[in-house]
Amino acid sequence: GLVPPPFVPDPRRVYAKDLEDVGAFSTVKGVELDAGDAALCDAFASGTVPIPWQEELIETGVFEELNVWGAPGTLPPDLDP
Repeated sequence: GLVPPPFVPDPRRVYAKDLEDVGAFSTVKGVELDAGDAALCDAFASGTVPIPWQEELIETGVFEELNVWGAPGTLPPDLDP
């Protein structure tokens, strides 16, 4: 939010050369993934976790235990060297 973006897409437009290029967006034409790409994707944490798992964390109270913050302007205990 500090620098204005160079381009802001219009949510009402489709940015494709051809309407046939618009699909489920699960593949990109002309891009081939190899074994190295697959290994990177397997090791990469996307930050997405299933909703039931999130709900379990909240219901059991683990969420509060994991989210301990310090006083304003200080580091939380787990990040304080």
